[in-house]
Amino acid sequence: MAEPLPALAAGGEGSRPMSLPALMYHDVIEPGFADDSGFPGAAAAHYKLTLADFGVHLARLAASGLHFPPVASLRDAGRSACLLTFDDGGASASHIGAQLAAQGMAGHFFITTQRIGTAGFVGVDDLLALRRLGHVVGSHSHTHPADISHLADDALAAQWRDSRDRLQQILSEPVTVASIPGGFYTRRVAQAAAAAGYRYLFTSEPTTHAHVVDGCHVLGRYALWHDTPADAALALATGTGRQRQQQWLAWNLKKPLKRWSRPVYQRLRRHWLGES
Repeated sequence: MAEPLPALAAGGEGSRPMSLPALMYHDVIEPGFADDSGFPGAAAAHYKLTLADFGVHLARLAASGLHFPPVASLRDAGRSACLLTFDDGGASASHIGAQLAAQGMAGHFFITTQRIGTAGFVGVDDLLALRRLGHVVGSHSHTHPADISHLADDALAAQWRDSRDRLQQILSEPVTVASIPGGFYTRRVAQAAAAAGYRYLFTSEPTTHAHVVDGCHVLGRYALWHDTPADAALALATGTGRQRQQQWLAWNLKKPLKRWSRPVYQRLRRHWLGES
């Protein structure tokens, strides 16, 4: 049984966890240059917004009245909060970080550490600059395996451990935040992350509900795609309209296929994302 999330709970002991939306972005690119930042290919491009579209998203979110803090400060946030997260560690993180800082927002940048300093990805100086701007730098695993939940125990532990070690060497500070590549969450994945020293782990499940596994806070996120309009992003952040319910329904309809017929699901996903 999952434990309640004490650091993010509203009220006293036994109270229900507060509603905690988090948005999951990836890269931001110029039109026609999707491979310049982050992982190449049609599947990855599905998650990349253009610079112009991201600017509109950011303006709408900044005008929402929400607070966009680092996850570890939520106990003291004092007003309605939404978390902004960015997966993969593409080179556009530098641009994104500057734009967020200009709006007084904190971002959570999850880095595939094997890719640090390679073409299309952030380098050491970029990560240090993100921290100077007040953003959170965390792990997105070491190699971004296709399905982290199917790794053997030693390999799974190494994904979280090696990534954390690399980031801590660069940042000279503890790294306690991570996100799961590909959205392949299982309790075992969370337990391995907790054992490696992470205290906050983001999934891809579209929910505001949070829980704790072995001392690691597990939080869901709402996905933003290349064609997600700014109004939809705002609705996901604020809980207005039916955007949250629609993502939750779509996610849960896919769950049985992901769990019991993974090869079929992966073929269908590649087709949907334009890779077949």
